[in-house]
Amino acid sequence: MTDEGEQQEALVKRAEDEREEIFRRYELGLDPSNVVDSWENPTFEIYHITDKYGFMHDSRLPTTRNAQELHRNNIEAERDKKWLKMLGHWPPPADKLHKRVYKGIPDRVRWQAWKRLLNVEHSIASNVGVYARMLQLARKYSTEARQIDADVNRQFRDNLAYRERYCTKQVSLFNVLNAYSIYNSELGYCQGMACVAGVLLLYMVEEEEAFWALNTLITDPKYGMHGLFIEGFPKLTRFIAHHDRIMSKIMRKLHKHFTKHNVDALLYAIKWFFVVFVERVPFSLSLRVWDIFMLDGDRVILSMAITILYLHKDELIRLKDMDAIIEYLQVKLHKNFGYNDDDAIQALERVMKKLKDLKLDVPPPAKSNEFPSRKLGDFVEADMEKKIGRRRNDYTDNEKQVITDVISRQEQNAIEVQSTVSYETSECATGDGYSMKTFQSITSLATSPANSSYSLYSNGFVVTTPESAQDQARSQSIHNLSYLAQQQQQPTHPATASALPNGHHMRHSFSSDSDSRNRLDLDQALEVLQRQQVYMHSSKTPSSQKVYIIQNGGGGTHIANNDDDDDDDDDALSVENTRL
Repeated sequence: MTDEGEQQEALVKRAEDEREEIFRRYELGLDPSNVVDSWENPTFEIYHITDKYGFMHDSRLPTTRNAQELHRNNIEAERDKKWLKMLGHWPPPADKLHKRVYKGIPDRVRWQAWKRLLNVEHSIASNVGVYARMLQLARKYSTEARQIDADVNRQFRDNLAYRERYCTKQVSLFNVLNAYSIYNSELGYCQGMACVAGVLLLYMVEEEEAFWALNTLITDPKYGMHGLFIEGFPKLTRFIAHHDRIMSKIMRKLHKHFTKHNVDALLYAIKWFFVVFVERVPFSLSLRVWDIFMLDGDRVILSMAITILYLHKDELIRLKDMDAIIEYLQVKLHKNFGYNDDDAIQALERVMKKLKDLKLDVPPPAKSNEFPSRKLGDFVEADMEKKIGRRRNDYTDNEKQVITDVISRQEQNAIEVQSTVSYETSECATGDGYSMKTFQSITSLATSPANSSYSLYSNGFVVTTPESAQDQARSQSIHNLSYLAQQQQQPTHPATASALPNGHHMRHSFSSDSDSRNRLDLDQALEVLQRQQVYMHSSKTPSSQKVYIIQNGGGGTHIANNDDDDDDDDDALSVENTRL
């Protein structure tokens, strides 16, 4: 045997011994003989509060429960009963299931509901003994054990379930990930998988249930997470491109702001897409998104990303450098999202509806490289480089393509922003002159509301209330904009014909089929309303809340009562803004 062959054999033997030692320590678990380094076990002294999900926070427990918390607990108790009854008669009618999932699956029955939505019991019955065999093969052949061990050691360490080194949940997470790296040999293991499996194991009863739930999320085209984790990340590239496309069409000002400060979507959206917003929004909200994700599939992820950016658009535009923007999206929103969970989910549901109306809810079709090409469960022994654990010194073709795609997308975004800037300084945009095409667009918008716009407006209506005008803290765009179902021009109200200050004019760019840049700009309309803060008076009692509707292109204003729920139903982003 040559010296090189002997060296490789020695390296393989060392890797095998290391793998065996890692598995042995997880097998020992919490046995006193399993020595754990002091740095691996965080202390408990600085923590004073643990939430309902097991996560610890550095703050003291409240002495009493407030009325709002008691009300939520009562509602969840009632929903427990309804869900238990519905789970006993599965599957329920689609509309009933949709309504209850969007209201939130009660925590006590969440795993039972997830098992039904992911069809876990059927997977287990169809693959008897497969998980145990994969785990056995992993102990002998896994090349991912070292990386999985490192990731398990840092996953959810602020949660009681994963707090202690080699505790039951850590052992289960280690086993599930290693077994799956053998079962799906083409994918192996990617770091984001630890977080996905970790969430599943917070609610699971057995490792095998979490294993097959993870497999469904990865291989079922409805969720398609294989394309997120496979080398080259083809689904991530496709989703990021579609995310940018949505931003450029309906949130142009924020899109331009991000491009100006070099904030690429890859910098803030990777964890949104990889782990469905876990550790980027409060855990309670991420669970609500997971509920909907399991029901409706991966289109929820794109819609939630847009919802987050729209809800916090004003704050983001005020931040003037890349680091501050990224910190806000990655750190601050996780600590304080600014909206309660119900309002955020209502906004998500309406954004999904509006994106569907605009045919933007679904990205371009997936290519074949986003799905497994090898047969699942067939054992494939790793090559020598993987057995040794040697790192590559160069990029693969897939990795090079990802880099090329990122550069190309950034260049395209810069071109689009420059094009928008050039347009906004033209006569048509500034109002210094009107071309015949712009005049036709205005006339068409005012008289034919059926003409579609690629913005999030519905026929150019904007809604504001006296409360939102007076309270600057509640002047978020989610509260100020409402998409109205009325498909006709509102008459001019004589009492409010002179409500706008003299010399003030509302500026808009209008939609035209022949000019994709010439669209109704919701950002401009919002800025005008915030700047002017129109106050109107009515003969009704001061206690009655009214919504004042300014109709673009109609030259008039209409007063409507706020107790009409039909308007809210067509509002893709109109929810009560409850800043925390």
